[in-house]
Amino acid sequence: MGGNQLKKLPITAAALGVTMLLASAQGVTAASSSNTKLNTSKTTTQQTKTVVHTLANLAPVKITAKSMVKLTDINILSQDEGSILTYTLTITNGDSKSLDLLDYWSKVKTTSGTIYSTSLMSKDKGKKTLSAGSSTTLTYVAKVAKNVKPSNLIFQVIKWDFSQANYESLKGQFKIPATYLTSTPENQSKTLKVFNTPVKILVNQFAAYSSGDYNYVNIGLNLTNIGYNIFEDPKLKFVIKTANGASYPMSADPSSVEYKIQPQDNKTLNLMAAVPKSMKLEKLELQLVQDDETTKLSLPIATMKLPDVQNKSLAVEPNVEKFVPLGSGKIAVSVRGATVLESFNEHDLSMRLMLRNTSGTTVTIPKYTFEVQTADGYRLPISSQIADNLTLQPLEERVINLSVTIPENVNYQKPQLFMNLPAATDSKESFSYPVGIFDLPELQPVQNMIGQKQYVTTSNGILSFTLSSIQRLPWSDGDLVSAKITVQNTGFKTIMLPSLIGELKLDSAKLTSDTKLIQTQSVGLLGAGMSSELYVVTKIPSYLDFSQLQVTLSEKLSDTVSSAWVQFGNSGGLPEIETIEVGKSYNIATSGRQEEIKINRSFVYTGVSSNLVYAELEVKNMEDHQIDLSQFIGAFKSDTGQTYKATVSQIDTSAGPEEKSIVALWAKIPKTLSTTDMKLVVGEGITDNKLTPLKGEPNGYVNAAAFALTMSPPSANSSLTSLGLFPYTLNVKNVKAALNGSSSVNVTFDYDQTRNMDYAIGEFSHKYLFELVDTTGRTFEKEFTPETDLKVTSGGSASFSFSDLAFEGRKIGNYTLNVYDLFQGQKVKLGSQNFYYDTSEVH
Repeated sequence: MGGNQLKKLPITAAALGVTMLLASAQGVTAASSSNTKLNTSKTTTQQTKTVVHTLANLAPVKITAKSMVKLTDINILSQDEGSILTYTLTITNGDSKSLDLLDYWSKVKTTSGTIYSTSLMSKDKGKKTLSAGSSTTLTYVAKVAKNVKPSNLIFQVIKWDFSQANYESLKGQFKIPATYLTSTPENQSKTLKVFNTPVKILVNQFAAYSSGDYNYVNIGLNLTNIGYNIFEDPKLKFVIKTANGASYPMSADPSSVEYKIQPQDNKTLNLMAAVPKSMKLEKLELQLVQDDETTKLSLPIATMKLPDVQNKSLAVEPNVEKFVPLGSGKIAVSVRGATVLESFNEHDLSMRLMLRNTSGTTVTIPKYTFEVQTADGYRLPISSQIADNLTLQPLEERVINLSVTIPENVNYQKPQLFMNLPAATDSKESFSYPVGIFDLPELQPVQNMIGQKQYVTTSNGILSFTLSSIQRLPWSDGDLVSAKITVQNTGFKTIMLPSLIGELKLDSAKLTSDTKLIQTQSVGLLGAGMSSELYVVTKIPSYLDFSQLQVTLSEKLSDTVSSAWVQFGNSGGLPEIETIEVGKSYNIATSGRQEEIKINRSFVYTGVSSNLVYAELEVKNMEDHQIDLSQFIGAFKSDTGQTYKATVSQIDTSAGPEEKSIVALWAKIPKTLSTTDMKLVVGEGITDNKLTPLKGEPNGYVNAAAFALTMSPPSANSSLTSLGLFPYTLNVKNVKAALNGSSSVNVTFDYDQTRNMDYAIGEFSHKYLFELVDTTGRTFEKEFTPETDLKVTSGGSASFSFSDLAFEGRKIGNYTLNVYDLFQGQKVKLGSQNFYYDTSEVH
């Protein structure tokens, strides 16, 4: 009857196995009570006390003038094919000489004359004589009819007498009236001699609770060693016996295994049995059973009457602490919150359990197991576990986050949480023993949690987690879904974040293989009051539609075990990516890497078969120290939703405080695609489980914004001055194209070139393209690379030449000199000016 699958009425977590749980039980009733009252006339009246007749009321049988035998105990253990009877005779030798016990025997028969064979228990077979003035007990065993009752039996005391025909002399017999109680009355103790050690047993606690089709009966049985030697666990068995004779085995909690009790000390065994609800919890008895070597039977050695008990909820209310003894210490346990995330075919229930060490010593928390019982009787095991060797210092608190998935057709309202002791490794029973049952607060379905905050208590302090944003971002082979979670240290000391894992769930599909948790800090240290960002990212097909998203953040305890910390959900469509209007800036608030971004310029390079969209970002380091800038990823998005992944060029060195740099992004698009209202989606690149380092290769991005673009091409100057190729500016002057009568033309010019040193740039792929257009329509081109071919200088000069037979013998003419921004094979005109050929060298 294991508890690792959903089922109704399991017997997992089926026992209130510890004293602490019983301590909260009420309604234990006594079979009899007496009290006195003073009436208004001050006349004292004694209430009638119920008289209980026990075996002690039976007259003894005299076997000599001064020696006697009393019937002191009767126990019947019901079985399918019959019952096992044990009864105990107590013999008192009042004579002045020893009594030969071998001269005596006992028989048992029914009132109708059926005789049962008897034998002594193994422990009494060696008793042969009884010294003067002492007493002893002999316990006999017999197999009897299944439904026989003690009042149907006659117990005989016989002396062997060879002068009689059957060698037997009947010394006397016991007939028990039907009104007599043969078991130990409730609230009274019974003394047993087990393995020669006298032990007093007492039922000191009794409770029951309902679960599904069962009542779980729980007994606290106190054993007191009243002898002078240590009492070791005799491996007793325990049975609940109902009024109709049905027997239900009881299991002891794991802490009761292999115990030892010092002289004059005591121990309470916590016992549990599952009884069908069809059985009334009235006239119950607890039976102690011991295996006997001689008879090879399990024999009843004691029967304790139990009080009637009313079923009562033993659950602790939300936010109320339950105190659980733990070794020499004590912990307080309470449920501090619960949420439910609804999905299409299941619901994710998340609970927060607070453990607080209330003692002055360090305690080690057992590997408790947890289950949720729903209102309609289903038990659902919780996979969350306690970390190995978890210890709590005095007064230390720890929050355990528990989560379970509830099927859609199971009522998730008003569940209860069971916190169970770990099962003994050698236990053959399927019981788990709850140290506490907790009511959960009323659950409200959570739909949209962006901006909501949750708290987690760690061994070092309290962390808050906020679902800051959820984004769906275009990617080359699909889309990326990214959930940003901001974690803040709300305490007063630096803490180290543990190893965390993230999980995303879209509708009913859990995405695990392609889901990554991105930590923006390379070291998991979080100072007091500081915050950091985490991203849970996964890839999905671009065509996939979904209406619900759930994100779970868990602490990784081992390669196979994790404990859920927080869960967030979002229903309906995802929020649109933030749009940054033209002229506005976007601030990246990543801790330790704060940057300000804005569009520097954007335009279209018009090509023959395709166009090139181009944009430059101005990125400013807003930290007060040098940082490695984000490695940016972007995509151009048209107003019709089409996206084109951008190629990116940026600096591959660190940036100082307030330093600005230029990030260039471009993509090839069809000539027919409109660039009106086009946007540039830009985010921080990620590689595996971290932000992409310098010179790294991104495989995704997070924390994106959409920049509105003005894609009109720059207007060309009517001269060759102030030609902008940001961050360069070029002035071309003294242009001469000399004709020398041959087919070659030599072009020379002077120039001034400046560079805006406020900006750092990465690999610069722009070039100046000088184009000479002759009146004949012929064109001649020459490329110049800034700072390589054209220096940053004032008063520089450069030249280029070309040949064409059309110039042979030419003596006059004019031409146009165009200067372009040449980039990735596409060009944009920067300026243009007309000139006459220089013919001074023509003769």
